[in-house]
Amino acid sequence: MPKRNLAWVLVIVMIALLMWQLPQTLARRDTLFQAFGPLVDVRAQIHKRSVTEVSDDELVNGSVDAGIKWMIGHLQDPYAVYLNPREYARFQKRAEGVFGGIGIDVWIGQQGLEVLSREPHSPAVDAGLKSGDLITHIDGHPTHDVPLEEIVNNMLNGPPDTTVTLTVRTPGQLPREVTIRRALIELDVVRGFSRSAEGGWRFMLDETARIGYVRLTKFTSNVVAKTDAAIERLERDGFRGLILDLRQNTGGLLDPARDLADRFLTEGLIFETRGRRTDGREWFASREGDYPNVRVAVLIDGSTASAAEIVAGALRDNRRAAIVGERSYGKGCVQEVVRLDHGGGIKLTTAYYYLPRGECIQRTPETEATGTWGVKPDYAVVMTDAERRAWFEAWREIGREPASQPSTQPIEASPDDQEAARAQSAAERLLAVDPVLARAVEILRRQLDPATRPADAEDDALSVKRP
Repeated sequence: MPKRNLAWVLVIVMIALLMWQLPQTLARRDTLFQAFGPLVDVRAQIHKRSVTEVSDDELVNGSVDAGIKWMIGHLQDPYAVYLNPREYARFQKRAEGVFGGIGIDVWIGQQGLEVLSREPHSPAVDAGLKSGDLITHIDGHPTHDVPLEEIVNNMLNGPPDTTVTLTVRTPGQLPREVTIRRALIELDVVRGFSRSAEGGWRFMLDETARIGYVRLTKFTSNVVAKTDAAIERLERDGFRGLILDLRQNTGGLLDPARDLADRFLTEGLIFETRGRRTDGREWFASREGDYPNVRVAVLIDGSTASAAEIVAGALRDNRRAAIVGERSYGKGCVQEVVRLDHGGGIKLTTAYYYLPRGECIQRTPETEATGTWGVKPDYAVVMTDAERRAWFEAWREIGREPASQPSTQPIEASPDDQEAARAQSAAERLLAVDPVLARAVEILRRQLDPATRPADAEDDALSVKRP
């Protein structure tokens, strides 16, 4: 057949396909217009008959917002969210990392918002804020009745190069106002069990058994590099066991969590995703950049969520770590942010995360029925409310800068002896009020010295063998 005739045949076929699809498209549009017809009718009747004049923009925008919110709510997905244009713009700025702060760690106590510590070279340091200062007002708003999360996210934090005015009261002095210019702050996401005299973190919790301790508060883009540095310090000090504390870690970025789990594993599945309209994907460990093959215990609680659950579950299912504490939160959903034509956006759950044993992390009616949601610990330790309060109080004191902790050691003691005494005192105090940490130390000690394990003890070592 000549090429010219073939081209005409293709054109005719395309026209036929379009004509075949057109009635279905028109029918769908007609159905849509019929469904939203009452909304248009009500708007017209309001403008025509209502005694009260109403802005058409308010009617239309309000109706759109309400309708979208109802559709999102109808999904019964607690993590699906509608963002109006203003909220979507703010979300984009946060995602791009343009929000900053003044570089302080704070705590709400009985006397108000207390400064616990300052990030080195931060705006707070330049402004003269000190550990122990009380912040009574932020931009004129009192802080005593505001939740801590609201204060940090929406009052102290904000876009870089903007200012915030604090009313500060230093014990023994009159209140003063301090205006501070915000800057990008690198979060202190990797912590030890106490601060050293120089202000850094101590990581060797048990000098005798050589057990290290690393606490991760969030999975940010730099968490793996900071954890690498902590592990290198412990390796130089000859550590034989490690406690990885993921309690109160609500997650963060997926890639750093996957990379961190990979550091502990030489092989095996880390996690997979499955969705109704998305292809399943699997992520496996590699043999590159592994941490030393020491005994590991991971601490979790009811606030351990999302990326933190992936790490804990991967290490448990690959028999690389013993999990100690309480069942995790159960947030294992893959979310996609979709921009809408009117400038807003929606966050929709498109798939769920699954652990190597095939269990879905997400807490759904189906996983609740089978009891397989979240990450279940190998060794359950449930803290009472009193124990939890004592634990929080201990962490508040541990997070203080060294200048706020006068030494109780004799003057004639050497600096090294004073540092060792402070470290031991901090470790003993923390172990005394933290039953989850104490249980993990006990497990690792038995694994590292099997001769001390009673004959009828559980086979703890089985939980941490390499796959």
